[in-house]
Amino acid sequence: MILATLDLLRGSGLAGAGINPIVEASGAPKGSVYHFFPAGKNQLVTAALKEAERAVGEGFRSIFGQSAPLSQKVRALFSATATRIDASGFTKGCPVAAVTLDIGDESEELRAVCRDVFATWGEIIAAGLDEVPAAQRRDAAQLILAALEGALILARATATKDPLLQTGTLLASALAPAAARPSDRMSRRRRTRGRRGRGRARS
Repeated sequence: MILATLDLLRGSGLAGAGINPIVEASGAPKGSVYHFFPAGKNQLVTAALKEAERAVGEGFRSIFGQSAPLSQKVRALFSATATRIDASGFTKGCPVAAVTLDIGDESEELRAVCRDVFATWGEIIAAGLDEVPAAQRRDAAQLILAALEGALILARATATKDPLLQTGTLLASALAPAAARPSDRMSRRRRTRGRRGRGRARS
């Protein structure tokens, strides 16, 4: 039931993950939904979001836990995401984003769940940004996650992988200065000072 709910959330958000569609997709008796989730739909959706937190988090960890340049990690993330959404026919995106967009008065309790999932994913990404100064890792992780979610929406809207692949390439380039090793940054500053000194000497 949890996986069936998660799949429905990816495709049609909270509005499409009603009890009847969940029962039909999972093949489980309707009574079992309320047996295992007596609080109803929101409790089941919460369980599905927690499963997404775990599964997607493992994907983030496998990419950002590699011993590879940051630019390579970023491009790998966006490329892998592009492959997955292409395989779904551009019909299934991020279930957490989908639920977040559907939150209303009857589902306000899910807001905290979505917020916590995004926070967990951000922490996982930040932990793999070794090349970025420690004080900037959380901000860089939020930028990566926000860009990924936005590119997913554009990919669904255009039914192409291009927004994800292009955003991954652009983001990898944009983060390169922040990811430069301290020794590299120091060398650049020294070269800049040297050029300025030579310029003053000529004048």
